[in-house]
Amino acid sequence: MRFRYLIALAAVWAVATSASASAQADGEPLTLPAAIRRALQQQPELQAFAYRLDAENARVGEAALGPETTAELMIEDALGSGDYQGVDAAQTTLSLSRVIELGGKRAGRVAVAEAMRSRVETERAIRQLDVVADVARRFIETLHGRERLRLTREAVQLAERTREAAARRVQAGLAPVAEVARAEARIAQAALELEHTEHEYESSRRFLAAAMGEREVRFGETSGDLFALETVAPLDELVRRLESSPVLLWFADEARLREAEIRLAELKRRPDIQGQLGIRRFEQGGDFALVAGFRVPLQSGRRGAFAVDAARADRARTEAERESALLKLQAQLLASYRELEHAQLEARVLRERVIPALEEALARTEYAYQRGRYSYLELTDAQQELMAARLRLSEVCANFHLLRVEIERLTGQSLESAGVTP
Repeated sequence: MRFRYLIALAAVWAVATSASASAQADGEPLTLPAAIRRALQQQPELQAFAYRLDAENARVGEAALGPETTAELMIEDALGSGDYQGVDAAQTTLSLSRVIELGGKRAGRVAVAEAMRSRVETERAIRQLDVVADVARRFIETLHGRERLRLTREAVQLAERTREAAARRVQAGLAPVAEVARAEARIAQAALELEHTEHEYESSRRFLAAAMGEREVRFGETSGDLFALETVAPLDELVRRLESSPVLLWFADEARLREAEIRLAELKRRPDIQGQLGIRRFEQGGDFALVAGFRVPLQSGRRGAFAVDAARADRARTEAERESALLKLQAQLLASYRELEHAQLEARVLRERVIPALEEALARTEYAYQRGRYSYLELTDAQQELMAARLRLSEVCANFHLLRVEIERLTGQSLESAGVTP
Protein backbone atom coordinates (compact mmCIF):
# COMPACT_ATOMS: atom_id res chain seq x y z
CA MET A 1 0.00 0.00 0.00
CA ARG A 2 1.44 3.31 -1.06
CA PHE A 3 -0.20 5.41 1.61
CA ARG A 4 -0.66 4.27 5.19
CA TYR A 5 -2.18 7.42 6.55
CA LEU A 6 -4.39 6.04 9.30
CA ILE A 7 -5.29 7.81 12.50
CA ALA A 8 -2.82 7.52 15.38
CA LEU A 9 -5.60 6.75 17.79
CA ALA A 10 -3.41 4.97 20.28
CA ALA A 11 -1.95 8.41 21.00
CA VAL A 12 -5.47 9.85 21.25
CA TRP A 13 -6.38 7.22 23.80
CA ALA A 14 -3.66 7.38 26.45
CA VAL A 15 -4.53 4.17 28.20
CA ALA A 16 -5.23 2.04 25.14
CA THR A 17 -2.62 -0.70 25.03
CA SER A 18 -0.96 -2.21 21.99
CA ALA A 19 -1.99 -5.79 22.71
CA SER A 20 -2.48 -7.92 19.62
CA ALA A 21 -6.03 -8.44 18.43
CA SER A 22 -5.22 -11.96 17.33
CA ALA A 23 -5.25 -13.03 20.97
CA GLN A 24 -8.59 -11.37 21.55
CA ALA A 25 -11.08 -14.05 22.53
CA ASP A 26 -14.74 -13.88 23.46
CA GLY A 27 -15.26 -12.00 26.70
CA GLU A 28 -11.76 -10.48 26.86
CA PRO A 29 -11.36 -6.71 27.23
CA LEU A 30 -11.05 -4.82 23.96
CA THR A 31 -8.44 -2.10 23.51
CA LEU A 32 -8.67 0.57 20.87
CA PRO A 33 -5.62 -0.57 18.85
CA ALA A 34 -7.04 -4.10 18.84
CA ALA A 35 -10.39 -2.80 17.61
CA ILE A 36 -8.61 -0.90 14.82
CA ARG A 37 -6.71 -4.02 13.74
CA ARG A 38 -9.85 -6.09 13.61
CA ALA A 39 -11.61 -3.45 11.54
CA LEU A 40 -8.76 -3.17 9.04
CA GLN A 41 -8.66 -6.93 8.67
CA GLN A 42 -12.39 -7.59 8.50
CA GLN A 43 -14.22 -4.60 7.01
CA PRO A 44 -15.73 -5.84 3.70
CA GLU A 45 -15.50 -2.39 2.14
CA LEU A 46 -11.73 -2.32 2.66
CA GLN A 47 -11.37 -5.84 1.32
CA ALA A 48 -13.11 -4.73 -1.88
CA PHE A 49 -10.21 -2.37 -2.60
CA ALA A 50 -7.95 -5.38 -3.14
CA TYR A 51 -10.12 -6.35 -6.13
CA ARG A 52 -10.12 -2.79 -7.43
CA LEU A 53 -6.33 -2.73 -7.29
CA ASP A 54 -6.18 -6.08 -9.09
CA ALA A 55 -8.30 -4.55 -11.84
CA GLU A 56 -6.05 -1.47 -12.05
CA ASN A 57 -2.95 -3.67 -12.24
CA ALA A 58 -4.55 -5.53 -15.11
CA ARG A 59 -5.23 -2.23 -16.88
CA VAL A 60 -1.57 -1.24 -16.44
CA GLY A 61 -0.55 -4.50 -18.07
CA GLU A 62 -3.03 -3.96 -20.89
CA ALA A 63 -1.72 -0.42 -21.48
CA ALA A 64 1.81 -1.77 -21.84
CA LEU A 65 0.79 -3.98 -24.77
CA GLY A 66 1.57 -2.79 -28.27
CA PRO A 67 -0.94 -2.68 -31.14
CA GLU A 68 -2.28 -5.98 -32.41
CA THR A 69 -1.03 -7.59 -35.58
CA THR A 70 -3.92 -8.22 -37.97
CA ALA A 71 -4.04 -11.01 -40.53
CA GLU A 72 -6.15 -10.39 -43.62
CA LEU A 73 -7.15 -12.80 -46.40
CA MET A 74 -8.67 -11.22 -49.52
CA ILE A 75 -9.96 -12.93 -52.69
CA GLU A 76 -10.42 -10.71 -55.75
CA ASP A 77 -11.65 -11.29 -59.32
CA ALA A 78 -13.65 -14.39 -58.42
CA LEU A 79 -17.24 -15.58 -58.99
CA GLY A 80 -17.86 -12.95 -61.64
CA SER A 81 -18.94 -13.22 -65.28
CA GLY A 82 -17.13 -13.98 -68.53
CA ASP A 83 -13.45 -14.61 -67.99
CA TYR A 84 -13.94 -14.14 -64.24
CA GLN A 85 -16.39 -16.99 -63.71
CA GLY A 86 -15.40 -19.34 -60.92
CA VAL A 87 -12.00 -18.84 -59.33
CA ASP A 88 -9.68 -19.53 -62.25
CA ALA A 89 -8.85 -15.83 -62.65
CA ALA A 90 -8.93 -15.03 -58.96
CA GLN A 91 -6.22 -13.29 -57.01
CA THR A 92 -5.72 -14.35 -53.40
CA THR A 93 -3.87 -12.05 -51.04
CA LEU A 94 -2.73 -12.94 -47.53
CA SER A 95 -1.32 -9.98 -45.63
CA LEU A 96 -0.32 -8.92 -42.14
CA SER A 97 -0.85 -5.36 -40.93
CA ARG A 98 0.10 -3.52 -37.79
CA VAL A 99 0.00 0.02 -36.45
CA ILE A 100 3.47 1.43 -35.85
CA GLU A 101 3.12 3.76 -32.85
CA LEU A 102 5.21 6.89 -32.95
CA GLY A 103 6.11 9.38 -30.23
CA GLY A 104 6.04 7.14 -27.13
CA LYS A 105 2.27 6.58 -26.98
CA ARG A 106 2.68 3.26 -25.19
CA ALA A 107 4.60 4.90 -22.34
CA GLY A 108 1.93 7.59 -22.22
CA ARG A 109 -0.83 4.98 -21.86
CA VAL A 110 1.10 3.22 -19.10
CA ALA A 111 1.58 6.51 -17.25
CA VAL A 112 -2.18 7.17 -17.33
CA ALA A 113 -2.98 3.65 -16.12
CA GLU A 114 -0.43 3.88 -13.30
CA ALA A 115 -1.81 7.25 -12.22
CA MET A 116 -5.29 5.74 -12.05
CA ARG A 117 -3.94 2.88 -9.93
CA SER A 118 -2.24 5.38 -7.62
CA ARG A 119 -5.53 7.22 -7.22
CA VAL A 120 -7.27 4.02 -6.15
CA GLU A 121 -4.53 3.40 -3.57
CA THR A 122 -5.11 6.87 -2.15
CA GLU A 123 -8.86 6.28 -2.11
CA ARG A 124 -8.19 3.16 -0.07
CA ALA A 125 -6.07 5.18 2.38
CA ILE A 126 -8.87 7.73 2.71
CA ARG A 127 -11.43 5.01 3.33
CA GLN A 128 -9.12 3.40 5.88
CA LEU A 129 -9.03 6.74 7.68
CA ASP A 130 -12.81 6.83 7.71
CA VAL A 131 -13.07 3.24 8.99
CA VAL A 132 -10.52 3.83 11.76
CA ALA A 133 -12.21 7.09 12.76
CA ASP A 134 -15.59 5.34 12.86
CA VAL A 135 -14.18 2.58 15.08
CA ALA A 136 -12.68 5.21 17.39
CA ARG A 137 -15.97 7.09 17.61
CA ARG A 138 -17.87 3.89 18.41
CA PHE A 139 -15.23 2.94 20.95
CA ILE A 140 -15.56 6.31 22.69
CA GLU A 141 -19.34 6.08 22.65
CA THR A 142 -19.08 2.67 24.29
CA LEU A 143 -16.84 4.04 27.05
CA HIS A 144 -19.21 6.95 27.51
CA GLY A 145 -22.16 4.56 27.65
CA ARG A 146 -20.41 2.51 30.32
CA GLU A 147 -19.79 5.65 32.40
CA ARG A 148 -23.42 6.74 32.00
CA LEU A 149 -24.48 3.27 33.11
CA ARG A 150 -22.29 3.57 36.21
CA LEU A 151 -23.72 6.99 37.06
CA THR A 152 -27.28 5.77 36.53
CA ARG A 153 -26.71 2.84 38.89
CA GLU A 154 -25.29 5.29 41.40
CA ALA A 155 -28.43 7.39 41.00
CA VAL A 156 -30.58 4.34 41.85
CA GLN A 157 -28.49 3.69 44.96
CA LEU A 158 -28.75 7.35 45.92
CA ALA A 159 -32.53 7.26 45.55
CA GLU A 160 -32.72 4.15 47.74
CA ARG A 161 -30.55 5.82 50.39
CA THR A 162 -32.79 8.87 50.29
CA ARG A 163 -35.86 6.70 50.80
CA GLU A 164 -34.28 5.16 53.90
CA ALA A 165 -33.42 8.60 55.23
CA ALA A 166 -36.96 9.80 54.53
CA ALA A 167 -38.40 6.78 56.34
CA ARG A 168 -36.30 7.54 59.41
CA ARG A 169 -37.49 11.17 59.37
CA VAL A 170 -41.11 10.05 59.16
CA GLN A 171 -40.62 7.65 62.09
CA ALA A 172 -39.06 10.48 64.06
CA GLY A 173 -41.98 12.75 63.25
CA LEU A 174 -39.78 15.19 61.35
CA ALA A 175 -41.50 14.78 57.97
CA PRO A 176 -44.89 13.81 56.53
CA VAL A 177 -45.56 10.28 55.15
CA ALA A 178 -45.84 11.74 51.65
CA GLU A 179 -42.09 12.25 51.69
CA VAL A 180 -41.55 8.47 51.59
CA ALA A 181 -43.99 8.16 48.69
CA ARG A 182 -42.05 10.76 46.74
CA ALA A 183 -38.84 8.85 47.45
CA GLU A 184 -40.46 5.62 46.20
CA ALA A 185 -41.53 7.34 42.98
CA ARG A 186 -38.00 8.62 42.49
CA ILE A 187 -36.61 5.10 42.85
CA ALA A 188 -39.00 3.87 40.15
CA GLN A 189 -37.98 6.68 37.82
CA ALA A 190 -34.30 5.98 38.42
CA ALA A 191 -34.86 2.28 37.69
CA LEU A 192 -36.54 3.15 34.38
CA GLU A 193 -33.63 5.40 33.44
CA LEU A 194 -31.23 2.57 34.34
CA GLU A 195 -33.09 0.14 32.08
CA HIS A 196 -32.97 2.64 29.21
CA THR A 197 -29.26 3.31 29.75
CA GLU A 198 -28.52 -0.42 29.71
CA HIS A 199 -30.22 -0.73 26.33
CA GLU A 200 -28.25 2.22 24.95
CA TYR A 201 -25.00 0.72 26.22
CA GLU A 202 -25.70 -2.61 24.55
CA SER A 203 -26.56 -0.79 21.32
CA SER A 204 -23.26 1.10 21.43
CA ARG A 205 -21.42 -2.23 21.76
CA ARG A 206 -23.25 -3.61 18.75
CA PHE A 207 -22.42 -0.53 16.70
CA LEU A 208 -18.76 -0.98 17.66
CA ALA A 209 -18.86 -4.61 16.53
CA ALA A 210 -20.41 -3.55 13.23
CA ALA A 211 -17.72 -0.90 12.74
CA MET A 212 -15.13 -3.67 13.14
CA GLY A 213 -16.91 -5.76 10.50
CA GLU A 214 -18.38 -8.27 12.95
CA ARG A 215 -21.98 -9.45 13.09
CA GLU A 216 -21.96 -10.29 16.78
CA VAL A 217 -20.39 -8.75 19.87
CA ARG A 218 -17.35 -10.95 20.49
CA PHE A 219 -15.51 -8.91 23.08
CA GLY A 220 -15.77 -8.04 26.75
CA GLU A 221 -15.54 -4.58 28.25
CA THR A 222 -13.85 -1.84 26.26
CA SER A 223 -10.58 -0.86 27.93
CA GLY A 224 -9.88 2.86 28.20
CA ASP A 225 -10.02 5.92 30.45
CA LEU A 226 -12.66 8.37 29.31
CA PHE A 227 -11.28 11.09 31.54
CA ALA A 228 -7.66 11.04 30.29
CA LEU A 229 -7.43 14.21 28.20
CA GLU A 230 -4.13 14.35 26.35
CA THR A 231 -2.54 17.56 25.12
CA VAL A 232 -2.98 18.18 21.40
CA ALA A 233 -0.42 19.60 18.99
CA PRO A 234 -0.41 23.37 18.35
CA LEU A 235 -2.87 24.60 15.76
CA ASP A 236 -0.15 25.85 13.40
CA GLU A 237 1.43 22.41 13.30
CA LEU A 238 -1.91 20.77 12.59
CA VAL A 239 -2.56 23.20 9.74
CA ARG A 240 0.79 22.24 8.22
CA ARG A 241 -0.15 18.59 8.48
CA LEU A 242 -3.18 19.20 6.30
CA GLU A 243 -0.87 19.31 3.28
CA SER A 244 -0.15 15.61 3.79
CA SER A 245 -3.75 14.70 4.45
CA PRO A 246 -4.94 11.80 2.26
CA VAL A 247 -7.80 14.00 1.08
CA LEU A 248 -5.30 16.44 -0.44
CA LEU A 249 -3.04 13.61 -1.58
CA TRP A 250 -5.98 12.38 -3.60
CA PHE A 251 -5.98 15.69 -5.44
CA ALA A 252 -2.23 15.30 -5.97
CA ASP A 253 -2.88 11.92 -7.57
CA GLU A 254 -5.69 13.42 -9.58
CA ALA A 255 -3.35 16.15 -10.81
CA ARG A 256 -0.76 13.54 -11.83
CA LEU A 257 -3.46 11.66 -13.70
CA ARG A 258 -4.51 14.83 -15.54
CA GLU A 259 -0.88 15.59 -16.41
CA ALA A 260 -0.49 12.08 -17.81
CA GLU A 261 -3.66 12.53 -19.83
CA ILE A 262 -2.35 15.82 -21.23
CA ARG A 263 0.91 14.19 -22.28
CA LEU A 264 -0.92 11.28 -23.88
CA ALA A 265 -3.28 13.64 -25.73
CA GLU A 266 -0.30 15.59 -27.03
CA LEU A 267 1.38 12.37 -28.18
CA LYS A 268 -1.75 11.31 -30.01
CA ARG A 269 -1.55 14.44 -32.16
CA ARG A 270 1.33 12.75 -33.98
CA PRO A 271 -0.26 10.24 -36.36
CA ASP A 272 0.67 6.57 -36.31
CA ILE A 273 1.54 4.61 -39.43
CA GLN A 274 -0.25 1.42 -40.32
CA GLY A 275 2.01 -0.86 -42.30
CA GLN A 276 0.87 -3.84 -44.38
CA LEU A 277 2.88 -6.68 -45.87
CA GLY A 278 1.60 -9.75 -47.70
CA ILE A 279 1.75 -12.16 -50.59
CA ARG A 280 -0.62 -12.46 -53.56
CA ARG A 281 -1.32 -15.55 -55.67
CA PHE A 282 -2.53 -15.33 -59.27
CA GLU A 283 -4.60 -18.41 -60.04
CA GLN A 284 -4.27 -18.17 -63.84
CA GLY A 285 -0.53 -18.66 -63.90
CA GLY A 286 0.08 -19.85 -60.39
CA ASP A 287 2.44 -16.95 -59.81
CA PHE A 288 3.10 -15.14 -56.54
CA ALA A 289 3.88 -11.51 -55.83
CA LEU A 290 4.68 -9.40 -52.79
CA VAL A 291 2.25 -6.68 -51.70
CA ALA A 292 3.07 -3.87 -49.26
CA GLY A 293 1.58 -0.55 -48.23
CA PHE A 294 0.97 1.90 -45.45
CA ARG A 295 -1.76 4.21 -44.19
CA VAL A 296 -1.44 7.59 -42.49
CA PRO A 297 -4.53 9.38 -41.07
CA LEU A 298 -4.99 12.98 -42.18
CA GLN A 299 -5.81 15.95 -39.92
CA SER A 300 -5.16 13.88 -36.77
CA GLY A 301 -3.25 16.80 -35.24
CA ARG A 302 -6.30 19.04 -35.42
CA ARG A 303 -8.49 16.44 -33.80
CA GLY A 304 -5.88 15.85 -31.10
CA ALA A 305 -5.81 19.54 -30.23
CA PHE A 306 -9.33 19.31 -28.83
CA ALA A 307 -8.32 16.37 -26.63
CA VAL A 308 -5.36 18.37 -25.32
CA ASP A 309 -7.59 21.36 -24.52
CA ALA A 310 -10.05 19.12 -22.67
CA ALA A 311 -7.26 17.48 -20.64
CA ARG A 312 -5.81 20.88 -19.70
CA ALA A 313 -9.23 22.11 -18.60
CA ASP A 314 -9.60 19.03 -16.38
CA ARG A 315 -6.17 19.76 -14.91
CA ALA A 316 -7.15 23.35 -14.09
CA ARG A 317 -10.42 22.16 -12.56
CA THR A 318 -8.50 19.76 -10.31
CA GLU A 319 -6.36 22.62 -9.00
CA ALA A 320 -9.45 24.72 -8.25
CA GLU A 321 -11.14 21.79 -6.47
CA ARG A 322 -8.02 21.14 -4.41
CA GLU A 323 -7.88 24.76 -3.26
CA SER A 324 -11.56 24.63 -2.34
CA ALA A 325 -11.04 21.39 -0.39
CA LEU A 326 -8.06 22.88 1.46
CA LEU A 327 -10.06 25.92 2.53
CA LYS A 328 -12.87 23.69 3.84
CA LEU A 329 -10.40 21.45 5.69
CA GLN A 330 -8.75 24.46 7.31
CA ALA A 331 -12.09 25.87 8.43
CA GLN A 332 -13.20 22.50 9.77
CA LEU A 333 -9.89 21.99 11.57
CA LEU A 334 -10.05 25.44 13.19
CA ALA A 335 -13.63 24.90 14.36
CA SER A 336 -12.85 21.44 15.78
CA TYR A 337 -9.70 22.73 17.49
CA ARG A 338 -11.53 25.60 19.20
CA GLU A 339 -14.28 23.25 20.37
CA LEU A 340 -11.65 20.84 21.67
CA GLU A 341 -9.94 23.62 23.64
CA HIS A 342 -13.29 24.61 25.14
CA ALA A 343 -14.06 20.98 26.04
CA GLN A 344 -10.68 20.69 27.75
CA LEU A 345 -11.31 23.88 29.74
CA GLU A 346 -14.85 22.86 30.69
CA ALA A 347 -13.67 19.42 31.84
CA ARG A 348 -11.01 21.00 34.04
CA VAL A 349 -13.49 23.44 35.61
CA LEU A 350 -16.01 20.68 36.23
CA ARG A 351 -13.43 18.34 37.72
CA GLU A 352 -11.52 20.86 39.85
CA ARG A 353 -14.19 23.33 40.92
CA VAL A 354 -17.80 22.42 40.17
CA ILE A 355 -17.97 18.75 41.20
CA PRO A 356 -15.94 19.14 44.45
CA ALA A 357 -18.16 22.08 45.46
CA LEU A 358 -21.33 20.11 44.71
CA GLU A 359 -20.03 17.06 46.59
CA GLU A 360 -19.39 19.20 49.63
CA ALA A 361 -22.80 20.84 49.27
CA LEU A 362 -24.51 17.45 49.08
CA ALA A 363 -22.68 16.17 52.15
CA ARG A 364 -23.76 19.22 54.14
CA THR A 365 -27.32 18.99 52.81
CA GLU A 366 -27.58 15.30 53.77
CA TYR A 367 -26.28 16.08 57.24
CA ALA A 368 -28.82 18.89 57.67
CA TYR A 369 -31.65 16.79 56.18
CA GLN A 370 -31.09 13.95 58.63
CA ARG A 371 -31.46 16.47 61.45
CA GLY A 372 -34.59 18.02 60.04
CA ARG A 373 -33.09 21.36 59.05
CA TYR A 374 -33.39 20.91 55.26
CA SER A 375 -36.40 19.75 53.25
CA TYR A 376 -36.68 16.75 50.95
CA LEU A 377 -36.74 19.08 47.94
CA GLU A 378 -33.46 20.71 48.97
CA LEU A 379 -31.85 17.29 49.35
CA THR A 380 -32.99 15.99 45.97
CA ASP A 381 -31.96 19.24 44.27
CA ALA A 382 -28.44 18.86 45.67
CA GLN A 383 -28.32 15.23 44.53
CA GLN A 384 -29.54 16.02 41.04
CA GLU A 385 -27.10 18.91 40.63
CA LEU A 386 -24.17 16.66 41.50
CA MET A 387 -25.33 13.82 39.24
CA ALA A 388 -25.92 16.25 36.38
CA ALA A 389 -22.41 17.69 36.79
CA ARG A 390 -20.85 14.22 36.78
CA LEU A 391 -22.82 13.27 33.68
CA ARG A 392 -21.82 16.54 32.04
CA LEU A 393 -18.16 15.79 32.75
CA SER A 394 -18.56 12.42 31.07
CA GLU A 395 -20.18 14.04 28.03
CA VAL A 396 -17.51 16.74 27.79
CA CYS A 397 -14.67 14.20 27.97
CA ALA A 398 -16.33 12.02 25.33
CA ASN A 399 -16.77 15.07 23.12
CA PHE A 400 -13.09 15.96 23.61
CA HIS A 401 -12.01 12.56 22.33
CA LEU A 402 -14.47 12.67 19.43
CA LEU A 403 -13.11 16.05 18.39
CA ARG A 404 -9.56 14.78 18.62
CA VAL A 405 -10.44 11.81 16.46
CA GLU A 406 -11.86 14.18 13.86
CA ILE A 407 -8.71 16.34 13.96
CA GLU A 408 -6.51 13.27 13.49
CA ARG A 409 -8.70 12.17 10.59
CA LEU A 410 -8.43 15.57 8.93
CA THR A 411 -4.66 15.78 9.28
CA GLY A 412 -4.05 12.10 8.43
CA GLN A 413 -1.58 10.52 10.82
CA SER A 414 0.71 7.60 10.07
CA LEU A 415 -0.47 4.21 11.25
CA GLU A 416 3.02 3.21 12.35
CA SER A 417 3.15 6.06 14.86
CA ALA A 418 0.30 4.38 16.73
CA GLY A 419 2.02 1.00 16.75
CA VAL A 420 -0.89 -0.37 14.75
CA THR A 421 -0.50 -2.36 11.53
CA PRO A 422 -3.28 -3.56 9.27
